[in-house]
Amino acid sequence: MNENLTSNKRRIFIRSKDRVCQLFSFEQTLDGSIYCASPDFPDAHWVTIEKCDDQILLMTTESLGQGKISFHGTGMVAIRPNDNPKDHKHIVKGNYLIDLSKGMAGMRHLFTVFLKEPQYDPSNSPLFNRKSDYCLEANEELKPLVLLFFAIPKQGIEVDFQFCLHVEDMGNIPGDILGLHGFGLRYHDIFWFAYRTKHMVKWPKQSQISYHDGFTFPVFIGTGIGTYRLENRQPKYSLINNHLVIVCDQKYPDDYSNP
Repeated sequence: MNENLTSNKRRIFIRSKDRVCQLFSFEQTLDGSIYCASPDFPDAHWVTIEKCDDQILLMTTESLGQGKISFHGTGMVAIRPNDNPKDHKHIVKGNYLIDLSKGMAGMRHLFTVFLKEPQYDPSNSPLFNRKSDYCLEANEELKPLVLLFFAIPKQGIEVDFQFCLHVEDMGNIPGDILGLHGFGLRYHDIFWFAYRTKHMVKWPKQSQISYHDGFTFPVFIGTGIGTYRLENRQPKYSLINNHLVIVCDQKYPDDYSNP
């Protein structure tokens, strides 16, 4: 990751030939917890994999209102509505971000989002009005895409992220792999990876967001206009010196299709 600036708060934008829009804001607090908000959260769909009556089901929850995704230092993740900050929903326990007792930082997948068409332009405080603003650059008109976010301990780690798609899901190689980079927070670098699949030709009406335990992570695969399947992938991690390799080429334990 070659992002020199470190800040406990970040606004994340995307810029293309036809627009500049804010996507997210990230904040990392002193206890290591990471909070993420977005202008698109009020009508977002939260996609989870749940066990019900010995069956594994894909569950979609519609809008929970404006709020944040809370990634607590202890490893608990939840959605927290702004109007009821004690009402945590979709609670998942996973890999820690900070172990204060040992002074150690952990790595984890944060969330995956199949974005709705970006529109929000904070005209009263545009891109780079703040030194901590970060921008994803697109070299073409903006098209549908999926973003994955990981938190990597801020220890000068170089990330090698290896991602593959089934040949039937590929549309325009190498155009399906859109980019990867990162930005710094207080204790972690946030690594992002962008891709699209063959059938992602239109923006979804609402952003589709999914998270899991931080070890395995969800991947959206387009299956048609307005439909997708969710793969919960089991990557392989290896760290040699400061070189981290994440090989994301497996599905675990199955894939699930939305209605």
